[in-house]
Amino acid sequence: MINLSIAQIVDYLKSEDPVMNHFLLEKADHCRLQNRGRAVYFRGLIEYSNICSQNCYYCGLRWDNGLIKRYHLERDEIINLAVQAHNDGYQSICLQSGQVSSTKEINFVADVVATIKKLSESKGQSLGITLSLGELSYRQYQQLWDAGAHRYLLRIETSNPLLFKKIHPPEQSFNRRLERLQALKEIGYQVGTGVMIGLPGQSYEDLAQDLQFFQEKDIDMLGMGPYIPHPDTPMAAAIGEIIPDVFTTTIRMLALARIIMPDINMVASTALQSIHPDGLRLGLKAGANIVMPILTPEENRRDYMLYANKKHSAFEILQQDIKAAGYEPTLWQWGDSPHYFKRRRYCYEH
Repeated sequence: MINLSIAQIVDYLKSEDPVMNHFLLEKADHCRLQNRGRAVYFRGLIEYSNICSQNCYYCGLRWDNGLIKRYHLERDEIINLAVQAHNDGYQSICLQSGQVSSTKEINFVADVVATIKKLSESKGQSLGITLSLGELSYRQYQQLWDAGAHRYLLRIETSNPLLFKKIHPPEQSFNRRLERLQALKEIGYQVGTGVMIGLPGQSYEDLAQDLQFFQEKDIDMLGMGPYIPHPDTPMAAAIGEIIPDVFTTTIRMLALARIIMPDINMVASTALQSIHPDGLRLGLKAGANIVMPILTPEENRRDYMLYANKKHSAFEILQQDIKAAGYEPTLWQWGDSPHYFKRRRYCYEH
């Protein structure tokens, strides 16, 4: 593992040297090929509900946004989507929703997870299940783990506590987010987190600290993407200095993340693909090895807009684009993070 100082990372991010992008992408791709190969793994994304109890200032699903139609898929709808994904070759899915931590909702999700696991195991290949449901209690995380989920995505959004406070309402706590990430690790999940790049008031130093935060927290999975304002949120009109060329900065952040954390899983985010026609290819070149095609029913997709102009790529087109970029779309494999197993082995031995 390579360690870079804050000053070194900032220099890489701010550099106006025309060859810097090529240099970082070449280094990142080398690290990726050595540690993760050319495989690009699929996580079928099922956005089963856009109901959310939180009021994050940047998010289109926030509780106070009365301009979207709220929905919650039925149990059998979610299970059928998962079964169809499995039949199509997906070996992993991700169940995502707004944050709702009621006992009724968590019991619902646990039942769905357990049923999906049972049905997939009956076919001889268990379907890997990632969850992204926000901040829950330790007991609820444990309940979902016991049901069969084994990965969890909980984004920190920024590792700067002051900036975190600016983009969230007072009832949301930076320290509580850290506690939840630690709880997930203790239970045994593969833990993923991430940040938005280009937030109003965000500095290059903040981004450098984000990368160091990921290293210090010993994460297994990383999802970073450009901040794209949603018109129906308070932050749509936010004032503050914005990092120039957010796309290039995002690509460099991905490349640096791969260089300093060579054996984790990294997502080529939908947001990255939404703001640049070459976003997927460059994201893969920067070290990303996970894609998350959206499996949410067509009639619900327009109501699950965390940000504006969210892009959807068809499964077949996505596979073609991955091959065109020089990588291998990989089905029928979980593609878990090698870092996770190293981390767990170290914990057992110490």
